[in-house]
Amino acid sequence: AGRGEPAGRGEPARANRSESLELNVPERTASPDSPSSDSLPPPPDEMADENPASPSDRTDPAANRGAASESGPPAELTPPGDPEAGGGTTQSLGEQLEAGVIEDPPLEEDVTRWYDYPIRWLSKGWKNHAEFGINGTEGNARTLAIQTGLELKRKTDLDTFAIDFDYRQARNRTVTTEDNGRFNVDYDRMVGESSWSMFSKFGMEWDEFKAFDLRVNLNGGVGYHWLRDEQTTLVTRFGAGASRPFGSPVDRWTEEAVFGIDLEHQLTERQKIKGKVDYFPAWSDFSRFRLVSDVSWEVLLDGSENLSLKVGVTDRYDSDPQGARPNDVYYSMLLLYKF
Repeated sequence: AGRGEPAGRGEPARANRSESLELNVPERTASPDSPSSDSLPPPPDEMADENPASPSDRTDPAANRGAASESGPPAELTPPGDPEAGGGTTQSLGEQLEAGVIEDPPLEEDVTRWYDYPIRWLSKGWKNHAEFGINGTEGNARTLAIQTGLELKRKTDLDTFAIDFDYRQARNRTVTTEDNGRFNVDYDRMVGESSWSMFSKFGMEWDEFKAFDLRVNLNGGVGYHWLRDEQTTLVTRFGAGASRPFGSPVDRWTEEAVFGIDLEHQLTERQKIKGKVDYFPAWSDFSRFRLVSDVSWEVLLDGSENLSLKVGVTDRYDSDPQGARPNDVYYSMLLLYKF
């Protein structure tokens, strides 16, 4: 009985202790600034129960990476037309340009091979023309005179290359009264971006009524371009060289200087004038010289873009004609065909 009383008294004591424990636990009160219990994250144990990891995920991370790679990159990062990256069927270059996948098309590298240089040189920058003229008479005198020529000229910002050929022949009945020609090659190369240039000249002249069979001259020197554009070219030259009249009584090389001036001007869209003077004095005696002058006027015929009329005068003077006349003047009216 004595033991039961303490037992009876112990029950209320345990009840009191449980009540005190319940009273000591602070109650959570909701505040406007604190999140609600519904929005609070679950305890870690509950998160683990909700997302259980498979044994393969915990033991083989590489397998997870492989599985992710098989699914492919996100759609917005997958280039279209790349089947290896999951982009679908292959697109052509034109389809990719239209879709905006490629902004600029790939350009083929421009490679200049050795055989491209002569083709490029022969096909660009040339202005050429052929000329032909004829006149004659019938009656008391029977004459026939012809003149032909060819001019090939290539002009660029760096240099000028020109080939000029002229031939004349005249007959009175069966007697030849004129038979001569000339062939000239000129090359002029600019020095950097200055107005100075270096030039070289090669010329041949033959005339049945002169004291020589063939005269050859070689010259070179420096030039200065006072004007050089699409409308006007004006250049002066000075240099040195030598000439030789083959088949003449004095068949030897003669050292000589060269002074020259060239002018070419486009008067209008259809008219052009050209002038050229070359003075070749002997270095040993300037009173012995040769002088060659050419002046011409060209006009484009109406209704044509490549057919012109040319009126020209040529004067050749030799202070030492060796028994022939020192001066020859040629005048002509020719039809030019430009190509």
